[in-house]
Amino acid sequence: MQSVKPWLAEAARRPGARLIWASTGGLAVLALATFYVSFRAQFTFMYVVKHQDAPALIEALIADVAMVVCSLLALGMACAGQSAKVARLLVVVFAGLSAGMNYLAADATSVRSVAVYVMPPVVFAVCTDQVVAVIRRHGLGIAEDSAWAVLGRLVLAVVRLAGMILLYGLRFILAPAETAKGLRRMVLNAAPLPGAGPGHPAREVHSETAPEVIPETAPVPEGAPGTVPEVIPRPVLEAVPLIPERSQERPPIAPEKQPGPATPERVAEFYAGDLAEGRVPSKRQIKREWPVGYDAASDLHDHLTAAMATS
Repeated sequence: MQSVKPWLAEAARRPGARLIWASTGGLAVLALATFYVSFRAQFTFMYVVKHQDAPALIEALIADVAMVVCSLLALGMACAGQSAKVARLLVVVFAGLSAGMNYLAADATSVRSVAVYVMPPVVFAVCTDQVVAVIRRHGLGIAEDSAWAVLGRLVLAVVRLAGMILLYGLRFILAPAETAKGLRRMVLNAAPLPGAGPGHPAREVHSETAPEVIPETAPVPEGAPGTVPEVIPRPVLEAVPLIPERSQERPPIAPEKQPGPATPERVAEFYAGDLAEGRVPSKRQIKREWPVGYDAASDLHDHLTAAMATS
């Protein structure tokens, strides 16, 4: 309340403040006019239905009085700097209820009659929400969504849900088996079974190899009637495949390159045995076994080829 007092004190000097207060007064006049018109329509309808003055009078006042009460609450909370979302939403709800009752009193076959009867409470609800929003935004600098925006999102969500139901209904007609499987999978994924937790002990697992624990009892002499020889369970090893042992042999180490310069004479002497058998080492072999590049290995290969041809 302390943050609102300066704004109330300076209301006459703030730009647009007088117009806002004037619009609030106009809202009061609109409330009186709407209350009278809506009350007359609802009282006439209730009296035709019940043929009693007092019950028809009370039921005709309920929706409109509730709408006015929630409007005053919304205005008061807005001036106090408090959020009025619930009150503004209730104004819309009771305005819809009043409009519905007015619709029952109208001629449903005439569009003009329905518009005349339904229009007053709807206009009052829209003006109330707008006045509250302007007071909060102009005087307190607080902006929030309108109650009609919340109602619009709700209606949009309902329409979207109805469209999804209609679409999947058509899909079930066209492909019932696949749709049923997909629906079952969706339900199972959305509601998984609870896992093992503090309140849910883990399920006991009985191993085939675990020996059964026999409680200790008094010794029973052998050969006594009714005794069964004790059978000691043994693990089933036949079902377990043998795992081959990993070979401990290391891969052969690549031979080191020949030390020293790779002259044609040394290379020819090194490959003398291959040349005598008519084999010339490849360029890659020469490059792998001698400290030379590809070009030098190519020259040495040509030299060995010429040496084997002349020999």
